[in-house]
Amino acid sequence: MKKNLLLVDDHSVVRDGLRMVLGSSPDYEVIAEAENGEEAVRTADSHRPDIIIMDISMPKLNGLEATALIKRKHPEIKIIILSVHANEEYISQARRVGADGYVLKSSRKSELLNALDHALMDDSFYCAQPA
Repeated sequence: MKKNLLLVDDHSVVRDGLRMVLGSSPDYEVIAEAENGEEAVRTADSHRPDIIIMDISMPKLNGLEATALIKRKHPEIKIIILSVHANEEYISQARRVGADGYVLKSSRKSELLNALDHALMDDSFYCAQPA
């Protein structure tokens, strides 16, 4: 059975790219999209996805704030932070708010899919660890 995904990024081209990448996977189906943190919280409430891919830097409510709110209301929803930031402070903040993983936007498709798989097995995945 396919797992339902919510894509959250303020750039439509990024959401389109993620939809294309994930569309080739037999395990995942994109059921909704949001372009900011406030919309992500509302969409998580209404659609109850299995997993969310969340940008960290967005208007209205950033990805970390949105993650904290969603995790408080729906701890069963898995959230992977997708970011351009590869520094330890962002990774630590993601962990503090309950994110199930952290993947760089420069990562390969296989890393993103691996992060999704790990999160769904209740095993966090942080591929952006700085050296």
